Amino acid sequence: MRMLHPKSVIWLQPKLVVEIECRAWTGDRKLRYASCKGLREVQDNATVYELD
Repeated sequence: MRMLHPKSVIWLQPKLVVEIECRAWTGDRKLRYASCKGLREVQDNATVYELD
């Protein structure tokens, strides 16, 4: 993965929040067997965590 120059990054406010579930993490910390569970009705700051 190439690194982006800080001046080339544009931050956006999210308009939609999607709930994702995954079975595992790969050795390089990517999701394995991820599936979309759907749009969240309430767009709160949902807890995001990694299972060991």
